[in-house]
Amino acid sequence: DVCSSDLSQFKICNIHFKQMEKADRDNTQGQRAEDECRQVMVQFPNSKFVPQAQQMLRDVQEVLADKEFRTGLFYHTKGSFPAASNRLSYVTQQYPLYSGADEALWLNADSFRHMGDRFENQEADSLTRLVREYPLSVHVNAAKDRLTAMKRTVPQADPAAYARMKYDLENR
Repeated sequence: DVCSSDLSQFKICNIHFKQMEKADRDNTQGQRAEDECRQVMVQFPNSKFVPQAQQMLRDVQEVLADKEFRTGLFYHTKGSFPAASNRLSYVTQQYPLYSGADEALWLNADSFRHMGDRFENQEADSLTRLVREYPLSVHVNAAKDRLTAMKRTVPQADPAAYARMKYDLENR
């Protein structure tokens, strides 16, 4: 019995997934798992393994994002706001489905606020994304208040983002 290519690729994805460490450890296997699971979806879009690979990819990205978020949080807590912003911006751009993306945007906006008036536009951008893309976040009302205080437009929540967050909260 010849092994199919999609099964082989899925097995490679699975090997790296199982060897992946927690967020506070080396993330080499996590990065490899991310690459290999993505290959299942790119090379074999009609494969029966795609749904499993998608879920594994989301799980891998949660771990990778959490590592970056923790580093950004560390810098923020230490008062190294440029370093914090660098990490937190990366998290929100690279991993929009990360469960802590709204928290990362909130801390990123706060980092920009601490960095001074020159960074007001970046602060407003982070707050705007938080309100629009994470409408069920605990930080939404504070973000709206801050945007109003900055005399910026408060955006409407994206209905698709609202539905996604509602689903995620109900199915955590």
